Amino acid sequence: MLREERLQVILKMLDLNQRVSSVELAEMLNVSDDTIRRDLNELAENGLLKKVHGGAIPKSPTSPYKLTERVNIAHEEKLELARKVQDYFKDGQVILLDNGSTNMEVARLMRPDLKATVFTTSIPIAQILCEHPNINLFILGGRVFKDAQNTFGTEVIELLSKIRADICILGICGVHQGIGMTIPDWGEAVVKRKMVAISKQVIALVTSDKLNTAESYIVCSFDELDMMLVDDTIDAEQLARYKELGLTIV
Repeated sequence: MLREERLQVILKMLDLNQRVSSVELAEMLNVSDDTIRRDLNELAENGLLKKVHGGAIPKSPTSPYKLTERVNIAHEEKLELARKVQDYFKDGQVILLDNGSTNMEVARLMRPDLKATVFTTSIPIAQILCEHPNINLFILGGRVFKDAQNTFGTEVIELLSKIRADICILGICGVHQGIGMTIPDWGEAVVKRKMVAISKQVIALVTSDKLNTAESYIVCSFDELDMMLVDDTIDAEQLARYKELGLTIV
């Protein structure tokens, strides 16, 4: 089998099974482990999959990480999730609203009579909530990640250590049943892990393009997540593996 044909077979198997094993690929394609390793390396370098121990999984399609490139991707699905999560906001809450294009829609849809305190690392979300009549708003200052338009770093971690949040709406790039919630930037992952640690309830908003994909840095495991809200384009079969983990999915 030609190299190009092998690569197409690997990608097709990955699409069908959401994970491929190096050993199984070598046996099926009748090539050496080194050949499969080179194939997976090439596909990973081209951004077509993510290598993990023993094989590969799909790579999140959300990279590159520029917020301006992400705001119009799956916009209707993001609006649907933003509407769903409004039911979990109550007067008097301390809310951690993580950065991201979906959470921008969450901020826009917060009802005008909601009286709560919101902490965010997102510059666009802070700008949106400046117009909200009853939100007590704090932006967590630190180094600015220009592509994602949010803050991160030790200053943000220190500020978060002084907060006990009622609810955290978590922004993520990849969701995989074998890995957890992931993003492509280490500095942001550290901040998000702190957000999870200081929150009584953690909710992740997941569009279909993020499901069964992974990025380089883990934000949290499913044990640390209270709920996952998904859009209606994700069918029950896709969610079955996640429900088996005991995860609440709405």
